[in-house]
Amino acid sequence: MAQAKQSDPSRPGAPRYSRKQPGERKRLLIDAAIACLAEGGIAGFTVERISKQAGISKGLISHHFDGKDDLLAQAYGAMTNDMDARGAARLGLDNVTPRKALRAFVEASFDPEVFDRTQLKAWLAVWGETASNPKLAAIHKARYLAYHKRLAAMIEAIAAEDGRAVDAGLLATMLVSLIDGLWLEWCLDEKILPREKALSAVYHLLEPHLGSLRV
Repeated sequence: MAQAKQSDPSRPGAPRYSRKQPGERKRLLIDAAIACLAEGGIAGFTVERISKQAGISKGLISHHFDGKDDLLAQAYGAMTNDMDARGAARLGLDNVTPRKALRAFVEASFDPEVFDRTQLKAWLAVWGETASNPKLAAIHKARYLAYHKRLAAMIEAIAAEDGRAVDAGLLATMLVSLIDGLWLEWCLDEKILPREKALSAVYHLLEPHLGSLRV
């Protein structure tokens, strides 16, 4: 079984190893891949950097993943799943109203752990790669469509509750585009777009169509 490096307090500077389960090793590599994307973009997404970041031998990348493209795709999936988990954690309970669910989504999109320049650089690196990576582009498209469908369903349910007429699909498209644009602006200059201003921009888009979401 492979081992991950740790420091040995009894021997300063000497490596010590602890055994890791396969699932732990795989997640370590995914987290290391995301960190490398955030620090160096696609140029920094190398086997050498990822293995060093994870403290795991290079050979284990090919053991757990079908090449770098597969690792990149799974890293992207992990980033998306982690964001979904933050949205669920914000709700904290089942069977919430569509209005509360949409607010949880908006707040999770700008959670300090997500709306962080380092994290957003990793997202931008992945998005940039989709234009020339067919496998990643296919995954991105499938996830986008599922993401858009879920948002449109929430918007439609909120409108139905209040007897409002909205184009849920179009509003969902506008919402996704606005969030992506705000993330990009934040990456370019974090000083001009604090989190509160970004949140306010999203609510200003949605509330004329759906009523208040901040109650």
